[in-house]
Amino acid sequence: MNDAHPVAQFLRRLAPLPQDELDRFIAAGRERRLHAGEPFCTQGQQHHEIAFIRQGIVRYHVALPNGEEATKDFSFEGGFTVSFGSATRGVPAQVAISAVTPAELLVWPWQTMTALYESSALWQRIGRLAAEALYVRKEQRELSFLLQSASQRYREMHLRFGAQLDQIAQHQLASYLGIRPQSLSRLKRRIADEPG
Repeated sequence: MNDAHPVAQFLRRLAPLPQDELDRFIAAGRERRLHAGEPFCTQGQQHHEIAFIRQGIVRYHVALPNGEEATKDFSFEGGFTVSFGSATRGVPAQVAISAVTPAELLVWPWQTMTALYESSALWQRIGRLAAEALYVRKEQRELSFLLQSASQRYREMHLRFGAQLDQIAQHQLASYLGIRPQSLSRLKRRIADEPG
């Protein structure tokens, strides 16, 4: 393998891992393809896995007591996905992960990551930086619900997701924003009608 592999590029941004370690890690991953709507991780799943998204979009969601689903977040090509909070605590998955679009993943058992974290300071650094990034993202999302209007959250989502928004169903985007699909349609029309 070489340093041009997208997994190697991602990890090297976090820590200067030796090439042989990167090669072994990448070689240990198994390829998995998901159809749109197919789960990578279901709520209650006991066995945790982590995946690098080679292609596609995945959605983090939970089933609500009323039978509806709430979309918690999305992850895109070039990043990792895992039901992180549950995996780190060793409890059944509280958050489900499903493909929004057809997706190509490279998958490892979660235990592979925990073993690597124990193997060297560089892998520990990767784990720490990943956890910090997830915490900051979670805090920003929580603050957006406390401090921003739905319109502001929509504009921020548009900046963050860009053209990839077109690949995500409107009801999933509405759920992510914490509004009803009809409200999202009105919001989009209102923003489109704004001058300049």
